[in-house]
Amino acid sequence: MKMKKYTVENLQKGWVLIREELGENAIILSVKEADGKFEILAASPEKKTPKKEDKLFETFKKKFSKNEDIKNLEKLINLLIRIKDSKINDSLLNEIQEEIHRNYLPIIEKINSVDILTKIETNPLTKRYINVLGNISSGKSTTIAKLAAILKFNRDKKIAVASFDFYKIGGSESLKKFAEIMQIPFFMIKDEKDLIMYKDSFDEFEHILFDTPGNIKDLTEVEKILTFITSSSDAENILTIPLTKKENLIDRDIRYFSKFKIHHLILTKLDELENRIPLYFVLTNYDYKISYITNGLNVPKDIVESYQVLNGIFEERGR
Repeated sequence: MKMKKYTVENLQKGWVLIREELGENAIILSVKEADGKFEILAASPEKKTPKKEDKLFETFKKKFSKNEDIKNLEKLINLLIRIKDSKINDSLLNEIQEEIHRNYLPIIEKINSVDILTKIETNPLTKRYINVLGNISSGKSTTIAKLAAILKFNRDKKIAVASFDFYKIGGSESLKKFAEIMQIPFFMIKDEKDLIMYKDSFDEFEHILFDTPGNIKDLTEVEKILTFITSSSDAENILTIPLTKKENLIDRDIRYFSKFKIHHLILTKLDELENRIPLYFVLTNYDYKISYITNGLNVPKDIVESYQVLNGIFEERGR
């Protein structure tokens, strides 16, 4: 699905441009007049789909029933185009158009108002203590292994990895294995005494990456320690947010972990993303910058600097 905004002096010129660039199947999502010009938001599918009336109704009933949340804008617009393409069902066409206007145009307008460049963290992984936080199944441990590889192999830094995540069975085992493979010292921390005991050892390293449990709010002592280490002027606190979560769960995590003075975000599981709504949600609702985005499980690969993804969105919006 392709979307593009056109600013034209008259509507006729706009229709011509849209047909030329997006094709005959393009859908007009909105038209606004301002300062004597027209802003037209249009969309077009990348692939043609079957034109069967019964299939259209079946798809709408299963995927876009009024009784369930409509979360997938791309599928919705493609369905809209299919209905228009079949030249039938005007009432269904109008119903879906109203759904897009009601639920998605505000998101699109909000995205258009965001300066994407201000969302990019350009200088990550510079502090001595790099604390990586995130809820259970956020991809935190795998992300730490990738960050460790960046620091050791790309930046030639002397680093160590320390983990608090011994509460979950196997919680730190995969990270410990990665550290062994990359020949990076690994420390297991179970309480404040361990942290104090390892202090002299930590002084030997340029960076220490701290892995933290996902269920911190259930671990009072760990929360106390993390509050202490994340408050240090030498600390860089990173929150991992999986893009596979629903918006309300993303909001819950960001609100909870914000108490640890988060400096920037790493967005994970881009490869599992079905649509960009969670990404847009993070970009438009929070002031945090984004340093990296992960797109798979391969270590040390499958991690990119955020500008490689966000600049693409910026360029698409400008076309």
